[in-house]
Amino acid sequence: MNNKSELNAHFERNEKMWQIWEESGIDSETELVVNFHFYSTRKENTDLLCKILTDENIPHRIKKTRTLIFLKGWNIEADIKKKWTLDVLQGKTGNMFLLAEQTGVSLEGCGAFMPN
Repeated sequence: MNNKSELNAHFERNEKMWQIWEESGIDSETELVVNFHFYSTRKENTDLLCKILTDENIPHRIKKTRTLIFLKGWNIEADIKKKWTLDVLQGKTGNMFLLAEQTGVSLEGCGAFMPN
């Protein structure tokens, strides 16, 4: 999949996710934590992404992934809490996609826990 079609696939998933959020009562006045998921196979790339996230004051977590004995990579999750619209979500997804490309990691997608 080329970069443009990969980004468009993220946008399409976001549109479907936003519809579900709206049906759950989420609107532009709801403060929501959106969690962006990244995957990296190289420690240097993981460190670079995490440095940029830290510099932008975006909370994040790193988890090593393994297959029995061998290190397979790193899952990085970044949380952004704010009031969202579909346009804002698409814009931030585009920014995160470019950040992933620039740091040599992959953006796996995003999601959110619905508030009570």
